[in-house]
Amino acid sequence: MMLQPTEVVPKWVLNVLNNLSDIERKINLNGDPANIKRNVERIKEIFEDEKIFFENPLGEKFAETRTDLEASITGEGTENLYVVEVIKPIVRIGDKSFSRVVQKGIVIVQSKEADLNKGAENV
Repeated sequence: MMLQPTEVVPKWVLNVLNNLSDIERKINLNGDPANIKRNVERIKEIFEDEKIFFENPLGEKFAETRTDLEASITGEGTENLYVVEVIKPIVRIGDKSFSRVVQKGIVIVQSKEADLNKGAENV
């Protein structure tokens, strides 16, 4: 019987990594006056030492062939899609050079053209 990825990594670990990713996102949006980013990086290093890490695909190109993301499309276009919001990061086990997905990233994608047209309307 083949183990499912979530059976390999306890649910509590996925919950901690999802929350850590959310904290990192909020730091990037709101700044880091208390220097919390340093603590976040230390916690990420602890998990990486155990061969568990997450990736934030924000801004990456999206194609339907990507197996590490579950995406919802926003806007009108469906061509030239990019990740515009990350709800859950991609969680992997292994090291950066060779790893396996244990949690698909949940993202919202939008056409780059739609994003450019929206900017042109505001000019």
